[in-house]
Amino acid sequence: MYLGHWNLREEPFQNVADPRFAYLSDQHQEGLARLIYLVSGRRLGGALVGPYGVGKSMVLELLASKVSSMPGSRMIRLDVPPGGLDAIARHIGRSLAPTLTFADVASVLEAIQEMVAARSGFAHTVLALDEAQLIRDQEAFDFLRLLTNFRVPGAANCPESAAFTLILSGHGQLADMLDHETALRQRLSMVWRLEPLNEKQVIEYVELRMRAAGGDIWVFDKESLQEIAAASGGIPRLINNICDLALMIGFIMKATKITREIAIHAIEEAGRPSLSAVGGGAPPEGAMR
Repeated sequence: MYLGHWNLREEPFQNVADPRFAYLSDQHQEGLARLIYLVSGRRLGGALVGPYGVGKSMVLELLASKVSSMPGSRMIRLDVPPGGLDAIARHIGRSLAPTLTFADVASVLEAIQEMVAARSGFAHTVLALDEAQLIRDQEAFDFLRLLTNFRVPGAANCPESAAFTLILSGHGQLADMLDHETALRQRLSMVWRLEPLNEKQVIEYVELRMRAAGGDIWVFDKESLQEIAAASGGIPRLINNICDLALMIGFIMKATKITREIAIHAIEEAGRPSLSAVGGGAPPEGAMR
């Protein structure tokens, strides 16, 4: 609706994991690099944690793109379903063997064992489970640990390698949960934490997405970006919501710039009061646990 007014080819602030609009701060770049390292080395697994909307899905989307070009590897992304161990096991089983039906968890493990041992070979599988903080069942964590036990036979004079690289992605509480799952945590080479963007990064984020959509990166003035950074808390999903509303409001007002006043209006419509009066320093960069 507002594309013509702002000379845009497409909407720049859609909440979808589109690599064309990927903004990678230093912490996002390092997190992605570490996940690529895990996959290329066929290590057993790792975890990616952070607040809702901080960019975990985008990192996983970029990882999937990298894995698609790795010979002998594939990536399967799944959201953790409700229902505990049985639901998770069946979900994974169906993703690996869509034509099979599974009576119970044991049948899933048996099917995986047969696939891994098959003469035709089993492609190294990166199994990425999103919303992993929803796992509440001790037995579900035990099942995931068992997946890391599967080994793919090597060719002549070549050692076995892991059949799965397990990547768990979820809210920050996932890291605390893993601290209590000692057996599984020991199989994970890293737990990488993504933090919200600071003000400078928010400005770069907005400008990158405007440029990627074919627009003018100066549409948002400095004061509007400061308001957006403060009100969003540096969370990309919230930045997108506010900026999209700001472009719509600016279009309705026939504005040529997104000003501080328009940004505040958008913030109010998005349901988040302006926090600029409260202040608050920039959050720390990603840190390894």
